[in-house]
Amino acid sequence: MPAKIKPSARNLKPSSADRFEWDNEVPGLALRRRPGRRPAWYVQIWTDGRNVRRAIGPDTSLTVDQARDMARTLISELTGDTTPLPLVPEAPKATVLTFSDRFLEHGTPIWKPATLKAHRSLLACAILPQFGFRDIASVTPQEVASWFARVQGSQGTRNRALAVLSGMMRHAEILGLRPPGSNPCQGLRRRKNRFEVHRLSEHDYGRLGEALRRIKDTEPVIVALIRFLVLTGCRKSEARLLRWDMLDANRAVLPDSKTGPRAIWLGKAALALISEQALTCAFVFSIRDKPISVARIAKVWNIVREEIGFPTLRLHDLRHGFASVAISSGEPLRTVSGLLGHSELQTTAGYAQFAEAPVRQAADRVAEHLERRLSPSAPRTMPEPPPMVAAFLAQGLSVRDFADQQGLSLSTLRQKVGAYNRARREVMTEVEAD
Repeated sequence: MPAKIKPSARNLKPSSADRFEWDNEVPGLALRRRPGRRPAWYVQIWTDGRNVRRAIGPDTSLTVDQARDMARTLISELTGDTTPLPLVPEAPKATVLTFSDRFLEHGTPIWKPATLKAHRSLLACAILPQFGFRDIASVTPQEVASWFARVQGSQGTRNRALAVLSGMMRHAEILGLRPPGSNPCQGLRRRKNRFEVHRLSEHDYGRLGEALRRIKDTEPVIVALIRFLVLTGCRKSEARLLRWDMLDANRAVLPDSKTGPRAIWLGKAALALISEQALTCAFVFSIRDKPISVARIAKVWNIVREEIGFPTLRLHDLRHGFASVAISSGEPLRTVSGLLGHSELQTTAGYAQFAEAPVRQAADRVAEHLERRLSPSAPRTMPEPPPMVAAFLAQGLSVRDFADQQGLSLSTLRQKVGAYNRARREVMTEVEAD
């Protein structure tokens, strides 16, 4: 029976330079065709953590059956087994390359276009060159671990490539192409990313507010956008592309976000900030009737973060800061998830499952707290008592005796003394809280 032709993982696009025709009975056996040379039989397998390729002989001197017998013997020698290495099960059969098309097709309806594009790129550059010619059921944890240690790119790219491969293997289990629970990526520790998440202290928020005020005259719209990120915990893209028609009373209803439809709840400070923006086009934060460019935001943000002494602080860290303040203020985790629109809440509309009252109140409390930190701190001094109260405090008589002595209304004197004492307690409470 002639060998079936399978596309080579290293030749994903048609090419006349070098082509492999993979046999459907002996895994790792292929007929290699190169311009200017006779077609020859080769064996290529994974053993001892590396790919091994060996030539068997030209197809003019070997039949298909002879090539298969020699391939089985060579595989046994290379692997140290007395029987051929069972790289591909009898059934069902699907190479990683052919299954990748199915995986992308099934994911297209639920993934964002950017996610689909990233998956295609990672498959073509990192996954298929290594595993494309292999049967989906034959990939082992040892092979994945060795591949992950050598895959090229940044740490973030490597982690994402591992996640895509793991998703493919889970999908293969669902479709019956791998045994349940056999994901070879399972348990493989992802490498840590280099970036560090910054959590700003109250003092840091004060410095951030000062830095923003210093550039407000030159970059008013970008400053407003950054403050909006602080006060709402929304994503940069959500704020940058926020339109006036999305605003609904005290929330912004986003028809689509990273995690689907959701609402950005707006506290009083955020509503006041929006009301200060000019209504010149469809977007709330705009320059020359267009959304602010990502490059311009990055340029201004680089200046701000250098000035406050956090050169690696990301705009996304402001979202983490919002969540941190909310949680430390005693807000329930479910409420905080509602404020941030986290994806673990599986809904068709991001805000539908939440009771609106606690979320709205939480947005007010968190935003007001952060607004105070962004604003300049007024000096805290004890209030001066009115002359009548000062005279009463300077002597030792009771309120009733002092009122009789001075011919004053007792109720009026009590009101003034009480108001002064309440003002003093409020100042003392604020000082103690700071």
